[in-house]
Amino acid sequence: MKNRIWIAIAIFSLGMSSCNLPGNQPTETPLPSLTPTLVIPITSASTPTLVPIETLLALDTPTIIPTSTPSQLLASPKDQPVNCRFGPGTQYAIAGALNPGRRAEMIGKNEDSSWWYVKNPSDPSTLCWLAASVTDTQGNVEALPVVEPPEIVVTSVNVSVDPPGMNVACDAFPQSVIISAFITTNGPSIVVWRWESSTGKTSPENNLLFEEGGTKMVQDFYQVDSANDYSIQVRTIVPNVVIGQANFKVICTP
Repeated sequence: MKNRIWIAIAIFSLGMSSCNLPGNQPTETPLPSLTPTLVIPITSASTPTLVPIETLLALDTPTIIPTSTPSQLLASPKDQPVNCRFGPGTQYAIAGALNPGRRAEMIGKNEDSSWWYVKNPSDPSTLCWLAASVTDTQGNVEALPVVEPPEIVVTSVNVSVDPPGMNVACDAFPQSVIISAFITTNGPSIVVWRWESSTGKTSPENNLLFEEGGTKMVQDFYQVDSANDYSIQVRTIVPNVVIGQANFKVICTP
């Protein structure tokens, strides 16, 4: 009996000890967290500024650079007054002058660009020529059109009578007056002229040589036969017709 009890105790002891022995138990791995982590990058940039839509549109619109209006073509004297002539050459008469500090608008040029065709600085309603050698220019002179030299003509005839009035005895006729005519051409020419009176008298045709443009005076006598109101015309015939006139009065005392 006792032996059975001891055997049972031994078996029970062995069973209890086997329960306390270490075993190859599996290591429990913790499950990863299911909550996602939001990583926010940290930058040094400042808070963006809202840009108005008008500014954005302006940025998208190409910039148009306005082209400057071509300046006038201008001529000015280099260092002293410059004659402005009827034609491109010193043989032409003087029509005006361009003084230092003033400028003339350029209209054209001659074939070799040695003369500029400009608005007359002395009378902008007319045109004349400036020598390129004595002028400075502003603008693209290459764009100027070529202008043909003008025809050489008589530009004016001015007439005077001396004396301009007469008072003589009625029995003192005939009397004489001096006719003076100032004839101007714009260039070298031979001028054919004559005078004509209000009484129907005319003079023979006369020739006047101009080596260059300018003014020359011609004179003649006119015979007065009675008291009257008179007019004298001096007419150029070649190279063109120009008429100048003067009036004078003759009275007599019985």
